[in-house]
Formats: sequence, C-alpha cells, structure tokens
Amino acid sequence: MGNGEERMVPNPMISAIESLIRRTENAVDETPHIDDPTESIGEGPAWTGARARETHDEHLAPLAEPVKSALNNLVGDVEAAKNELDPEVTESVAQVMRFELEHGR
Repeated sequence: MGNGEERMVPNPMISAIESLIRRTENAVDETPHIDDPTESIGEGPAWTGARARETHDEHLAPLAEPVKSALNNLVGDVEAAKNELDPEVTESVAQVMRFELEHGR
C-alpha cells in the first residue's frame, strides 16, 4: 500500500441503504391494502350513488393502482440501487460519504 495508495474500506452507503430497505419493507407491510378505501365507494358502505361512482371511476381508481404499484416496487428499486454501489471505496471517499449521510446531504 505504499506509493500513495489509499486503503479500501467497506462502502458506508451500503449499510445506509440496507437500513432504508428495512424501513421500506416496514412501510410496505404497514400499508397492505392501500386501494381498499376506493373499494368502499359505490356498492360499499362509504358513498353511494352515481356521483360517488363517477368520482371513484374517474379520479380515485386511476390513482390507486399506480400508488399501490409504486409501493410494491419500492423495496426492489432500493435493492437495485444498492446493487449498483461498489462494495469498497477509498478511505477518503468513505469519510465524505459518512459526513453526507450524517448531515443529510
């Protein structure tokens, strides 16, 4: 390691992203039926009538699936980002990463 080479250390971003994955999994587990409220419109107990069905069909239902899909894909997206990281970085790069992680940058 002479001649000015820096020591390689574990990438601190990986442990930060692993923590994010755990929090993301918890968020997904805590919102399993995000589209259920829209199901109660129409024949359900919340609203009834043509106006309620129109609101459901034109405004709520089209939004429920993209939100549900994004939530279900969130963990995979975060894992994919983690997999793109180098497992080791130079000590000076790791120091900058830790600073940015601690200070929200």
